[in-house]
Amino acid sequence: MTLRLRQSVFVPPPLCIVASQLGFLTEAGVEVDTTLTRSSEQQRGQLVGGDCDLAVTAIDNLIVWNAAGAGIRLLAQLERTTPLHLVGGRVFGAIESLRGAELGVDAVDNGFAVVLRHILRSHGLMPGDYVLTPVGGVRERYDALLAGDIAATLLGPPLYEFARQEGLPVLLAVGDELPDYPGQGLVAGPAGMESAEAIGRYLSCLERARRWLGTAETPQAIDVLVRGGYTEPAARASLHVTPASLTPAGAGLRRLFSIRAELDMTPPGAPGDGELFEPAPLAAAVPA
Repeated sequence: MTLRLRQSVFVPPPLCIVASQLGFLTEAGVEVDTTLTRSSEQQRGQLVGGDCDLAVTAIDNLIVWNAAGAGIRLLAQLERTTPLHLVGGRVFGAIESLRGAELGVDAVDNGFAVVLRHILRSHGLMPGDYVLTPVGGVRERYDALLAGDIAATLLGPPLYEFARQEGLPVLLAVGDELPDYPGQGLVAGPAGMESAEAIGRYLSCLERARRWLGTAETPQAIDVLVRGGYTEPAARASLHVTPASLTPAGAGLRRLFSIRAELDMTPPGAPGDGELFEPAPLAAAVPA
């Protein structure tokens, strides 16, 4: 019997593309209905309201969401580190040029906006030196950047490559600045957690995709990702963030909290770094 899951993503990550393109999902009898989200706030509402079972999102989001009692759990880490790049508008060719500028984010106080604040601070730009404006998800931010409505934003593959092709400057790679900062995770809301068998099948497919990427020849892997919508350069770059395990790295989870503490952005009631990950579904699907 085929089991169905509803999943919300900004851009499908490589593991999801491989699992779909190579037929792993079909073989496992699981159908994943994937929709593109406009924002992390929309994802939170979908997860809490039971309109979707799963979401691929910044792990940091769970700190804010669960501080407010959302009860959303991390099931797996899908990227070793984040492949996001800071991309500027045509007249913003250096980080220093962003002083006084308007920067587009998904939400100002959670997700990758937190790591953006940290990076800007490390380059000498303090919170009062720029303005963060909620624009929406990565596609919405890409459109705003092209339109000149914002001075810079974080973009992931393949959108930062599309921006580069449009002549926009790529100012830095977040993974180069913070290699231990975790990439996106697969998370489930309270209703989604009830779909234990379907989630188990899906996790086993993602593990199969992870192992395949770890052994596939680079041209073969790139071909699969390009068929899934990536550009060749973005596909090549994405191969470098394949996780060594779907189990979230403890150091990465601790990094989320240390950056928030440094920025004085730990919300009241926030969970601890050991409270985000729910290990049981992955342990059942991928025995050690």
